[in-house]
Amino acid sequence: MTHDRPTARGAALRLGIAAVAVIAGVLGYVGYVLFLARPGVTAGSGWTDVLYYTLQLFLLDAAALDSAGNLPWQLDLARFLAPATTALTLALTAKAVYDSTYQAVRARQLRDHTVVCGSGAPTLLLARDVEAEGRTCVVIGPTPSSAEHESSRRRHSVLHLGGDPRDAAVLREARVGRAREVVVVTGDSARNTDVAAAVRTALGDTAAPPRCFLEMSSPELAAALAAHELNSASKVHVEFFDPVGRAARRLLDRYLPSSGQGAVVLVGEGDMVDALEHDLRRRADLGTAPATWARLPIDRLATYQAPTDLVLAVVSVSGDLRAVRYGLEMLRRLREVAVEIVVATRSSTSLGATISGKDLADSRIGRAQLHLFNSTDNVYALNSLRDGVYLDMARAAHEAYVRQARARGESERDNPSTVPWEQLPDHLRRANVEQAYSVGDKLRESGLAVIPSDGATSTFVFEGAELERLARGEHARWCRAKTRAGWQHGPRDEASRTHPDLVEWDELTEQSRQKDRDAVAEIPEQLRRVGLQIVRSGR
Repeated sequence: MTHDRPTARGAALRLGIAAVAVIAGVLGYVGYVLFLARPGVTAGSGWTDVLYYTLQLFLLDAAALDSAGNLPWQLDLARFLAPATTALTLALTAKAVYDSTYQAVRARQLRDHTVVCGSGAPTLLLARDVEAEGRTCVVIGPTPSSAEHESSRRRHSVLHLGGDPRDAAVLREARVGRAREVVVVTGDSARNTDVAAAVRTALGDTAAPPRCFLEMSSPELAAALAAHELNSASKVHVEFFDPVGRAARRLLDRYLPSSGQGAVVLVGEGDMVDALEHDLRRRADLGTAPATWARLPIDRLATYQAPTDLVLAVVSVSGDLRAVRYGLEMLRRLREVAVEIVVATRSSTSLGATISGKDLADSRIGRAQLHLFNSTDNVYALNSLRDGVYLDMARAAHEAYVRQARARGESERDNPSTVPWEQLPDHLRRANVEQAYSVGDKLRESGLAVIPSDGATSTFVFEGAELERLARGEHARWCRAKTRAGWQHGPRDEASRTHPDLVEWDELTEQSRQKDRDAVAEIPEQLRRVGLQIVRSGR
C-alpha cells in the first residue's frame, strides 16, 4: 500500500526530530570527549570509541557512564535527548505502519466508491461531493493541503493513494472495478488519456465497469474522442469533456430564458466567450436559443447601447476581480433593462462575499439583476460531471418519446413514462441512459460511424433496412435490460414488473414495433444535440 504525501505538519515534526537528534549527537560527542578526559576514567578515548559511545545514547545503552557522576552538562542533556528522539521515531514509524495497514484494509473493503485521479481544486470539490453522498472518495495523486481536506480525512471519507494513476496496479489497489465512477482530472490531456488506457487495463473483464469521466483541454479533441468512444466496442464507457465548453453550457442552461426569445450579449474575450458563442450557435440550430447575439469587446463597453429585447449579458474577462468590476459597470448601465447579467469567474464562489457581502451574488439595480457564476464549482461538481454526453442523449431520447406518445394519444395516466424528465423516476432515467450507451454498438453493427459535427443543418436519415435492423436491435437490448431488472411478460403493470412487449420481435404488435422504429429514428437528433453526427463507413 502506498502512502499519503506527508502533510506540512508531519514534515515539520520529522524535521524537528531530525534536528534534535543532530543536536543530541553533537552534545553527546562533545560531552564524552570532556568526560573521558577526566582522571581515573579508564574507558577508551579514541575518536571511534567516542563515536560508539555517542551512538549508544540513542539505544538507551550508555555503559561508559556506569557509576559515573557529575557529568558534563553536554553529556547530561544528550543522554535524555537522544533516547527521546529514538522513541519518537519509533512512534512515527509505528503510526506509518498502522496507517498503511489500515488503508490496505479499507481499500479491500471498498465498494460503490468514487476514484479521482488528480489534484487541486477539482479533486477537492469532487471529494467533498462524494462525502456529501455518504460514500468514500479514493484520490490517486498528490494530497491536497487544505483545511477542508484535513477535515475530510478526520471523517474518514477520503482515502489517498500515492503512485501514478497510469499504472494499472495502482488503480487495482484503489479497487477501481468496484467503483461507481472514475474521474480523471490531472490537468494534462495527454496524461488523462494514458490514465484512461490504464483504467481499461485494470478493469479487464469486469462485468459492470464504472463510468469514467476524462477532462480534455481542447473542445475539438473532446468531440473527436467522444465520437471515437461511440465507435469503439469497449465495455468501459468513457465520457470526455472540456471544462470551458461545459461551463458555458451550464451557464446558458441556468440563465438563458426557456422561451428562446430575446437578445444576448457576450462581454469580454477569451475561450469562455468563444465557448458561449459556440453553444448559442448550437442551440439556435436546434431552435432552443435566441436567434440574435453579439460580442462586445471591453473597449466598446463605454459606448454600448443595449437593444430593447436584451435578456442576458455575460461578462468574461481575465481576472475575477476585473470581471466583477465590469459586471457592476454593466449593472449600472443596464439598470432600466430587464436583463440577467452574469459574471463568469474561475475562483471560489465566496468571491462575492469577499468583495462586498454575499448579496453581490444576487444584486439588483432597477430592473437589472447581477449573478456570479463560478466555472470551477459548476464544472467539477459531481452531478455536473454525471450530466454528460450520454445523459444529454438520454434526455433527447426521452423528449422524443414523450412527443411520440402524445401523438399516439397517450397521457401520463395511460403511460407513466411520459412525464417530463425532471419528474421521471430514477430507474427510468437510468434506462434512458443505458439506451444512450447502446447507440454506438447499434450503429457499428449496421456499418455506421459517429464523427464530430461539421456544423451543417442537414439531418442524417437511415436508409432501406437500416431502420428495421436498428429497431430490432433496440428491442432486443430493451428486453435484456428489463429481464435483468426482474421484469416478465404480462399485462402492463409497473408494480408487478410485467410488460406485454417482453416477447420476440416477430411476436410484437405493429404498434409496438413502430415505437422501436421511432426511437432509433431519433438517434441522429440525439447525437446532433451533443455536437456529433452519423456517417456511413466507407463513403
